[in-house]
Amino acid sequence: MTTLISLKGEKIHERAIMVETFRVDDDRILIEGRLNDRREREIYTLMGERRPPGAVHGMVARFLVGETPPKILDAEAEMPKIPIEECDKARDSIKKLIGLRIIYGFSRAVKERLGGTVGCTHLTSLVLSMGSAAMQGIANNRGQKKISPEAKSLMSQYVKNSCCVWREDGELFKAVTEEIKKGR
Repeated sequence: MTTLISLKGEKIHERAIMVETFRVDDDRILIEGRLNDRREREIYTLMGERRPPGAVHGMVARFLVGETPPKILDAEAEMPKIPIEECDKARDSIKKLIGLRIIYGFSRAVKERLGGTVGCTHLTSLVLSMGSAAMQGIANNRGQKKISPEAKSLMSQYVKNSCCVWREDGELFKAVTEEIKKGR
């Protein structure tokens, strides 16, 4: 039986997405995401131009997140490396995310606000990664102190049915629900 790894040939492209979260205060975090694309071989563009190997995209997006449920309070983007000068026109589209709650439906809302002809595919990909990372950052920031039953109840609604581990009928979600009922 052939495994997919055995089919791997010469690397032709690499995309790296890095997301970091920083504490602002007890209630707010700053999330910074970076997307870097690199081509490993010379190519021809759709216009027939030759392009050498090297960096293609270099983007940075930042959110200030606070409140409960989590909300994007401010947003900004930088595009220090873009393949086409016109790409920079999409940079300010990130402002459309201000006020967006990071809850169920976040991905759909991001695609509606940044996708297609109104934004940038690469910025959209970065922001989608930042959404799930934001929840980890929020949990780490709030988890510095013991979590009240009220906050646990609210937070449990964010993770509910978000994956197979946190499915509503799963053991972990049921155990957390029982802890909340007991006031712990």
